[in-house]
Amino acid sequence: MKPALLLIVLLASAASVQGNPEVATIIDQEYGAATSEGILLLQSPASAAEPEQWTVYARDPFRQGELVRALLTLDKEGWAPAANGAGTKLLQRVPTQPIAFNRVKLRSADVRKIAQQTAMLAKMNFVTAAYQLAANATTGAPEWGLALNDTNGAEIGFIVISAETGAVIHQQWGNDADGTDAAAPGGTKGERAAVEVKKTARRAWEWTGDAGLETGRFFKKLFSRD
Repeated sequence: MKPALLLIVLLASAASVQGNPEVATIIDQEYGAATSEGILLLQSPASAAEPEQWTVYARDPFRQGELVRALLTLDKEGWAPAANGAGTKLLQRVPTQPIAFNRVKLRSADVRKIAQQTAMLAKMNFVTAAYQLAANATTGAPEWGLALNDTNGAEIGFIVISAETGAVIHQQWGNDADGTDAAAPGGTKGERAAVEVKKTARRAWEWTGDAGLETGRFFKKLFSRD
């Protein structure tokens, strides 16, 4: 298997399986290298602890312009993959570059700690976090995007962290996090421009749209190694 398909940190113990899965390795073993090399996006639902499910979106290796999707769910034996759709409507917007997993140095647990430290400095507190991992459209560098939620499940912060260096690339807190800012209409031109920049940065991580599913035999055939 090509080194570029491996995450930097391998599963070393039962405890480490609670972190994000070794996605490229699992997808390669289940569906082949042609699919794992085309992984574009990872997503997890919001959780108070480490995610126990990841959604993986990848380029369809056999149908140009289409995507395939799989779920990785944590069970007693580790991460179990399951086909979960294929076609052109899985994402509202599609990342332009595949994730370079050999550049991913920080796992979900690592970036959560960075998010907690950043939130403290901003005098904010979050309870759950939803994770996304994608490549920067310009540089190809892998980046984590975390939506941070309060006790009611409302988004109170959004942060983008380099998966390679741990640097905080972008952060939004309070009303800015959900794309609203009541003070913006009455602000200066510069303030309004700054708010629009924040909104644009947040919208850049809105990938998921209403997804039509094509499942069952078709999906299994799609991933055939023949």
